[in-house]
Amino acid sequence: MIFTLENRFFSLRSAVCFIIEGGIITLSVVASFLLLHGRAGTPVVSMGDVVARALVITFFCQTCMYLLDLYNFRLSQTWGEVFFALAIAIGFVCLGIGLLSYAIPKFGVAGKMYYLSILIASVSLLLWRILFEIYITRYASHENILIVGTGEVARQVGEEVRKRKRLGFHLVGFIDAPPAKSSPHWGLGGEVLGDPSQMGRIIERYNVDKVVVAITERRGEYPVKEMLALRVGGYQVVEWPGFFEKLSGRIPIDNLAPSFFIFNEGFRKSRVPLLIRRVVSAIVAAVLLVLLLPVFLVVAVFIKLDSFGPVLYSQIRVGQHNIPIRIYKFRSMRNDAEKNGDAVWAMENDPRVTRVGRFLRKTRIDELPQLFNVLIGELDFVGPRPERPEFVEKLQTMISYYALRHTVKPGITGWAQVMYHYGSTIDESKEKLHYDLFYIKNMSLKLDLLILFHSFKIVLLGRGAR
Repeated sequence: MIFTLENRFFSLRSAVCFIIEGGIITLSVVASFLLLHGRAGTPVVSMGDVVARALVITFFCQTCMYLLDLYNFRLSQTWGEVFFALAIAIGFVCLGIGLLSYAIPKFGVAGKMYYLSILIASVSLLLWRILFEIYITRYASHENILIVGTGEVARQVGEEVRKRKRLGFHLVGFIDAPPAKSSPHWGLGGEVLGDPSQMGRIIERYNVDKVVVAITERRGEYPVKEMLALRVGGYQVVEWPGFFEKLSGRIPIDNLAPSFFIFNEGFRKSRVPLLIRRVVSAIVAAVLLVLLLPVFLVVAVFIKLDSFGPVLYSQIRVGQHNIPIRIYKFRSMRNDAEKNGDAVWAMENDPRVTRVGRFLRKTRIDELPQLFNVLIGELDFVGPRPERPEFVEKLQTMISYYALRHTVKPGITGWAQVMYHYGSTIDESKEKLHYDLFYIKNMSLKLDLLILFHSFKIVLLGRGAR
């Protein structure tokens, strides 16, 4: 079975790898205890204490491995990168357990047991990774995908399939439909295996599991007869928009008809879950505002010492149903950053950012005052990021379906923020819209928790800030 975005956002291979490696690390600690039990210099502890220590080590190690993208099987990593990431993870485990042993000696892992645990875990994890990589690339079952079409949409779908080879997807090739009238099919990244009349033979020869129809023009030479024969013959035939959405986590708007939004499942928001979401968000925001008050005071002092101007910076943004809202941030730029009054996108290494502001942006501390906006109901914790009216007015005229972003409440963080870098151009805003539309269509508690989890990783590593 292939566990993809279609099955609620997680890769089965990533989940299996995570669980098995957690077991490997835990058993490594238990094994070191059993090997050294009763020997001189080995601390006298019960098996329960050993398991507790093993779980602490496992937490440290797998947190580091997650942060180093070792469970992101969409990425292709060399053996050198995998070895280096494992070495860093083990290094952080050594540091973490060392600090724990110093701070809470009773709960630490000391002596020979500590070193033997690290040695067994390191060797076991490296051997497991080698075997697992060989398995998923050579022997694991995969889903063979045949794409009907050879145009730009077919090329994009094929590219997404190829990116996910390590997740179990295999691009068999393309069907020339409608038949090309001019130049050969360059840039497809796969072989054109034949025309629609040959599909039955091609499907049997390549053991195709799924046929993806990537044709945007329904009139003229659309292979209706061949598609119908495949469908009634028991083969899995899907249209490209839904397949692309589930595979990539975004909804591409080019070549997408309004019927996709009108007739597809999703987009419906029940009142009761929205009410519960609102109440919980307000409570959490209130608690965080109280707990973070000392942090706010310290940040305010540093901002005042670093540059002239107010501590807080407010800005009008477009909220739900196009209602203007005023959001608040800690000021991270010079007070005259927009002295001409014109709205300007932030840029990489923006010279307007102050020294303290650079740190605030990197750690996202500058966004914390927006908890007040969550408290009063203008923002949610998760949702499309609100844009400035000046940008929205321009983007709505240049990007199809852009207004759909405003059908839900904006958020402090969102699916586009964790899946894509900061957007400061029309093309980048369009790409971010693809992710925002996916979120709006698939809003759920599970997706919100996943976004918050990934947001924590991004903040911790300082990724994507400008």
